[in-house]
Amino acid sequence: MRSILIKDRIIIFIKKGNGLTVKKFICLVLSLVLVFSLAGCGAKTDTNKDNGDVKSTGYVGQDWSSEYYDESMKGTTLNLYGVTDNVRPIVDVFQEDTGIKVEHLTMQNGEILQRLENEGKSGVSIADLWFTGGADTFINASQKDLLLPYKSPSGEVLDAAMKDADGYWHGTSLTLVNWVVNKDLIAQKGLKMPETWDDLLQSGLKGEVSMPNPASSGTAYNVVTAMLEVKGEDKGWNYLDKLIDQVPFFTPRGSDPANLVVQGEAIVGINASNGDRDLEANNPHVALVYPTDGTGWWPQPVAIVKGTKNEDAAKVFIDWILSKRGMETIAKERNAAVARTDVERPEGIIDINTVKLFATDFKANAENRDIILAKWSEYVTAAGK
Repeated sequence: MRSILIKDRIIIFIKKGNGLTVKKFICLVLSLVLVFSLAGCGAKTDTNKDNGDVKSTGYVGQDWSSEYYDESMKGTTLNLYGVTDNVRPIVDVFQEDTGIKVEHLTMQNGEILQRLENEGKSGVSIADLWFTGGADTFINASQKDLLLPYKSPSGEVLDAAMKDADGYWHGTSLTLVNWVVNKDLIAQKGLKMPETWDDLLQSGLKGEVSMPNPASSGTAYNVVTAMLEVKGEDKGWNYLDKLIDQVPFFTPRGSDPANLVVQGEAIVGINASNGDRDLEANNPHVALVYPTDGTGWWPQPVAIVKGTKNEDAAKVFIDWILSKRGMETIAKERNAAVARTDVERPEGIIDINTVKLFATDFKANAENRDIILAKWSEYVTAAGK
């Protein structure tokens, strides 16, 4: 019996007289290596729509990539918290591309923050991701150690204003504060179509302005902080005190004021949108108005929740949503202007350059959230609401 050392690792013993010479055996081994190599190449199937390669180290495609992707993730379920159901078509495309499932639970900003705090204290994390909401709330969550930082390579192209410097969150699309105005009702009352924030204080609109609760709505909290930043502390609270008098009650959800205006139960609703005109197009009796003296705005962030049991799959979601593939999906499905400059603005979306945007310190607004909301509550209580 003789032995052959192959690549210093495998020792093969060949018995003399069995008809298999060393030369023939080596040829056989090389043939088998070639066969398995070809089989391995054939195993890299194009399982995704952009014809990329799935490898043990990740996925690289034409319009998205992630070093964390692995085919074994197919069937994995990610739990996602958000403030709108409109993201469902987006996560459906993600699921088609990756095979990773997403369960989506919709709540308001304040509810999500409170839920994440409760999950963190209990040590039982349910959420893997948080997608959509106010940037200040995400910052507040990061300061409370509720988010997991991840600097996605897909986010490197984003402007600094559209992402957290430490990777706690990345912006996906832009949300703008506007007003929904019932044109029929405002004409019947002979009132001026509001153009500036001071126009909301006209006496004829007392009890006719609808606004969400800043404690639960990112839209309303953005309005409150914008007035304080633009007008200054004293003048800002003075304005907000007068605005409170115009509002009969504060709605729990940011989408409620627009619905009330459409239904004829309010004349003006403080609203937020992606810059689209869909509400106006579908309801000819209402108008979308962007204040001429400036308005609030924020990026719609996405983040990984600290304590996730599916960290790698969550990172794949971040990589995908921030990629060109993900942003094009957002633009199409949400009809929104997105954070990437290499994705075209959808037809019908307002040109951001035509809207005056307030300078906003999201970090300061997040740090002072509890103080601001406590003072807001004092004014609301004093007004008997």
